[in-house]
Amino acid sequence: MRRLLTNNIWLAALAAALFATGFIASIAVHNFIWLNRFGSLIICIGIIIMARPTILGEDIKMHVIMAETNLSDLDPKHYEITGEPVPDFVVQDLKSRIAVGVLGPLIVFIGTLANGFGDLLNNVAGYGV
Repeated sequence: MRRLLTNNIWLAALAAALFATGFIASIAVHNFIWLNRFGSLIICIGIIIMARPTILGEDIKMHVIMAETNLSDLDPKHYEITGEPVPDFVVQDLKSRIAVGVLGPLIVFIGTLANGFGDLLNNVAGYGV
């Protein structure tokens, strides 16, 4: 379960599928309230994405500049230059940074728009609700 809840790609695809399902359901029943409802589920997915470090039990790490390359120890380029394999903690930290800094907030924002303004599409579409 932990592996599923920390997979950025799977969760982003789930959020996109929820948006599409809400949109299609809204068209099918001629009422965009369904987009509102699915918008709240999308917000939940965004929150789960942003909770990735907590779910893993690992905080986002601090950068340490390495003397031999003048790059951070969390930068995969450092390991490419030194000829070492990129450690798993670097890969996981980068995924957590993307989840917390970009992907999670973006999905929460999209879900909030769908939840807050989805029903206004009834006026645009001409559905008399």
